[in-house]
Amino acid sequence: MEKFSSEYFRKLANDLKFDLSDEEIEALKKDFLAVEKQVELFDTIDTDGVEPMIYPFETPTVFLREDEIVDVLDQDDALSNAADVRMGHVHVPKVVK
Repeated sequence: MEKFSSEYFRKLANDLKFDLSDEEIEALKKDFLAVEKQVELFDTIDTDGVEPMIYPFETPTVFLREDEIVDVLDQDDALSNAADVRMGHVHVPKVVK
């Protein structure tokens, strides 16, 4: 069975509410296979003895400002103009599956 089948892309496009032509599907298949090959290259990298990073920069970020609480709206004021409020939150209709 093909890993990235035409049916897979048609279903994905349908879920995202747009249509794909056969040519677009073939182009996507090629792109997905190319990305998959590039990701597989990560498995060939020797990472023995390399300590994992938990933060991408060695020096800490010190240029961020401190938060200052100024004017705070209470929940009733913040939700007063919302069309649909449920359980204290603005409710919006579902757009994508």
